[in-house]
This record gives sequence, C-alpha cells and structure tokens, in this order.
Amino acid sequence: MMKKNGKTDHKKITQQILATCFGCSEQDLSGEKHLINDLYADSLTLIDIVIMISEQLKIDMNEKDIININTVDDLYRWVENKILAVSSDFA
Repeated sequence: MMKKNGKTDHKKITQQILATCFGCSEQDLSGEKHLINDLYADSLTLIDIVIMISEQLKIDMNEKDIININTVDDLYRWVENKILAVSSDFA
C-alpha cells in the first residue's frame, strides 16, 4: 500500500483504482467529475470499482454503497469516512 507520512494514502489508492477502471490518467479524475455523466461508468465499471476498493483497501463496500456516490470527490469522502469508522472501531 502507498504510504504518505507513515500513513496509507487512501485517496491515492482510490485514484489509481479509478484510473484503472476508467482507462484514463489520474490527472483526468478531477474531484467534480461525475462517475456516470462525465466518466461514463456503466454497471460493470461500478462493480469493478466496488471489488477493487474492497480488496485493496480492505473495507466493506457493496453495490448499494456506490449508488449514493456521484462524483470522484464523493468516492474519496466515502472511502475516508469508512476508513475512519473502521479504525475508530479498533480504538
């Protein structure tokens, strides 16, 4: 996993996952980009995102979670909130 200042850089990993799923560069993934309207995600792409985030970040994500996520920034926030929730469960 990528580390930034000794901490895992979840945003960078999420960005790499999106770039892989959309076949674009990480620079093309500005925060306001809408997953469906701007990046043209279809149901298979969304499922790939769910699977890759679950596997690489070791957090539970399912199809119902992605339905409420519209933009790249929404996804970043969801991942960060999920990571914080999981880590606070162990604190």
